Amino acid sequence: MRATLTILLSIAALLLAGPWAGRSPAQGGSPGVGQASATRTVTDMRGKIVELPEDPKRVATIDDGFVEAVMTHLGVADKVAAIASWSLKREYRYDYGTISGETYEYAGLNTMKYLHPWLDRLPCFNSPQGDILNFEALAKAEPDLVILRVGDCTVGDSETEKAQGTIETIEALGIPILVIYAPSFFHTAGLSTMGDEMRVIGEAFGKRDEAVALWDYLASIEAMAKDRVKGIPDGSKARVAYLGLNPDLRKRGAMAAVFGTNTPESYVIESLANAKNAFRGKGHAVPLNLEKLYVLDPDVIILPTYNGYHPPRELYEAPYFEDLSYLKAIRDRRVFSLPWTPMNCARRLEYPIDILITAKAAYPEAFRDFLLKDFVLGFYQRLYGVDMATAEGLKGTQLLGWTDEYGF
Repeated sequence: MRATLTILLSIAALLLAGPWAGRSPAQGGSPGVGQASATRTVTDMRGKIVELPEDPKRVATIDDGFVEAVMTHLGVADKVAAIASWSLKREYRYDYGTISGETYEYAGLNTMKYLHPWLDRLPCFNSPQGDILNFEALAKAEPDLVILRVGDCTVGDSETEKAQGTIETIEALGIPILVIYAPSFFHTAGLSTMGDEMRVIGEAFGKRDEAVALWDYLASIEAMAKDRVKGIPDGSKARVAYLGLNPDLRKRGAMAAVFGTNTPESYVIESLANAKNAFRGKGHAVPLNLEKLYVLDPDVIILPTYNGYHPPRELYEAPYFEDLSYLKAIRDRRVFSLPWTPMNCARRLEYPIDILITAKAAYPEAFRDFLLKDFVLGFYQRLYGVDMATAEGLKGTQLLGWTDEYGF
């Protein structure tokens, strides 16, 4: 609390007059005598009623792309004026080597950087390491609204004190702040709270109905996937493991990380894909060594973004994974990658693709007439209102080209 108070006092001293000092009403400053500023009220996910401009012009986001994605769907992405995630600026490239000595490369972007290259020109009020918010830089961007998603990598769900200090500091600056909570914040497996997040963002721009309809669309994809795999008896369920291949794990004697039954990953496996999480423990990103992975021995392996993109080839061909070659999923060539989602501490709008990959990987016969490689193109078009060429670009930047190669 003392650290929070110190931050508050230093920021208050620096910006005593507030971020709108010296600005005319036309520039978004405080209204003059006799002028009334139109406002609306929105109840955020804290249950707090927040008064904000009726038509926010300059929005600062503290998230890793989810807020921008919803705003893109709602047609208001151009109101973003400052960001707090370097994933919206960076280009990512990863090099891999094979046992035979071959090398290959993958490159991808955050979908929001691909759709909105101009985000790169916006101020980013975070450190390059992504762990220190610069409130002076935030204030200089002169936002009339901040939207904070707690549970993303920028302000993680386990950092309650940091989240509260961030909220208090921004409120002390006199900037309206809407707080939403990613599913990971609740430490439960479900994803339904994403609907509440979309509602709050929609209400901020007077587009509640459109935001609710967006959630309904995403939920309908969940329902479709569930319907295709319903009725599978427990004894016939595929055993699926999400394996995080963070290279730092190998430095500590582990080979990969797994996700317990109390995580959103397990919810996708068990409640949506109707498979069985091969790892029956609890916890997020639990490291396992070689011996424990062979005890696990899943039927299907799913590779999420985890400190980098990880293609199936990495498990099949990398020399540092050669000792895993007798795992059932690797022998049967049942390893699949999820879309590239840099800084994916919490689900973003593209999350239904994760569900469909997991379900089809577990039960290919149930999806024999369903080609994900084609579905994603229509999905991107509906999600973001883009043409086919842009949808193809999104598919490429999420590194889903393997779906064409596999006929998946």
